[in-house]
Amino acid sequence: MFRSVSPAQSTTSTSDNEEEDYNKSAYFASSETCLITPAQWSSGSHHLIPNPTEPPRSPASRLPPEILIHILKHLHLPRDVYHALLVSRTWCQCSVELLWHRPNFSRLSTLLKVMRVLSRHDQTFPYATFIRRLNFLSLGGELSDAVFSRLAQCVRLERLTLINCNAVSDDGLTRVLPYCPNLVALDLTGVTEVTDTSIVALASSTKKLQGINLGGCKKLTDASVLALAANCPYLRRVKLGNVELITDEAVTALAKSCPLLLEIDLNNCKLITDTSIREVWTHSTQMREMRLSYCVEVTDAAFPAPPRPEVFIAPVINPFSSSTSAVMAEKLPPLRLSSPFDHLRMLDLTACSQITDDAIEGITSVAPKIRNLVLAKCTQLTDRAVENICKLGKNLHYLHLGHASGITDRSIRCLARSCTRLRYIDLANCVELTDMSVFELSSLQKLRRIGLVRVANLTDQAVYALGERHATLERIHLSYCDQITVLAIHFLLQKLPKLTHLSLTGIPAFRRPELQQFCREPPSEFNTS
Repeated sequence: MFRSVSPAQSTTSTSDNEEEDYNKSAYFASSETCLITPAQWSSGSHHLIPNPTEPPRSPASRLPPEILIHILKHLHLPRDVYHALLVSRTWCQCSVELLWHRPNFSRLSTLLKVMRVLSRHDQTFPYATFIRRLNFLSLGGELSDAVFSRLAQCVRLERLTLINCNAVSDDGLTRVLPYCPNLVALDLTGVTEVTDTSIVALASSTKKLQGINLGGCKKLTDASVLALAANCPYLRRVKLGNVELITDEAVTALAKSCPLLLEIDLNNCKLITDTSIREVWTHSTQMREMRLSYCVEVTDAAFPAPPRPEVFIAPVINPFSSSTSAVMAEKLPPLRLSSPFDHLRMLDLTACSQITDDAIEGITSVAPKIRNLVLAKCTQLTDRAVENICKLGKNLHYLHLGHASGITDRSIRCLARSCTRLRYIDLANCVELTDMSVFELSSLQKLRRIGLVRVANLTDQAVYALGERHATLERIHLSYCDQITVLAIHFLLQKLPKLTHLSLTGIPAFRRPELQQFCREPPSEFNTS
């Protein structure tokens, strides 16, 4: 074997078409490339005059390298790729990059072995340049700056995952990220020591970046997001969950500078107000997923206005809202969009407690194809909000209305008859509901999960309805529904062969000692509210 650059191409791509990426190779490199690649060598060898004394060549040996690479990429197990690599010199040249493009590190010792190979001066191939994807999820806190910084030679890296690698800091990141100009996806979830220094350095060198997850990086400020907005126009997915120092300035810059945004996560970014969310609705028309859970300053003014004639109503001061959001809502005019949000599939507004039925009416009027809608702890919602949700019809698959205590059987009846493809519905703490709501929901043919925790009006009749009319249910939550009896649950278990989870916490009939043996310990995140 001789030292050269493999023609194989990684499965990681900056485009959405992986087939297109696989078919590219160094064989098609520009004339500026001075390296002689195995693909070029192999192609040139086809012009040699055949020697009549040599045995006839097999059809496989005459395949052009780019076709051979395309075939070899369908070998999914590293073991199979390794065996192909041993067939011949040509196959080795075409297989080696496929074997190295995404090395797997289940233990730190494996990573250290790879590091030793990459540091050798007598390498058969430039292995570091073959690596396109690195995932250190299984190493977590074992990965240190000293080890991570040795990856700076992986200059063709495209995807990097450092979830919960909390021992990695700016010291290691700034030695690697600026040397990865082809990076398209970076996940720093739980890397708590990262600061603006690393993200600014990343933004200045990775113009092709499409996705970044900074969840839990609490030291980051607007400076990081502003740098990304200014330098990475191809951003599609930005996750900023629990980055609590982010303000409207950063989110507004993202919305205006990154027109391709498909997903934004602002979970628990409590400084975000109506101003920046309006910019997202105005500019990010391709948005598919929007997570605004626990953005407690957000009001109706952040969302598209209901499509009806404006009638002046004297503002009502909410004594429980902050003065900032109340004043902001009064100043902002109704938001009117010039085009619908047809691509929006997921919207999470958990604990946005200031929004009312008007916000839901406006949202459903411009985003008619929402599939997942989370409105848990939106306590001001009433039947009118549910009636507007009914306009989503068959598009709606997942609905969370927990703690919306103002809704009644009337709107749930309408919901069950309009959104017939519902797979999951959570009505926990909707205290006005009765058996009638469950009768209607039990007719949903695709329903898999239903949450009815603390719906105290439910009786055995609701349980019988679920058992009689719904053999597809997999998870049922009935905790603290005090009127339910053991006989009804026994009937339910006999009728639902696919049931995998049944919660009955706090029901008096199931506190008997002979039934406690079937209970398991509550999960660590369990609470009684």
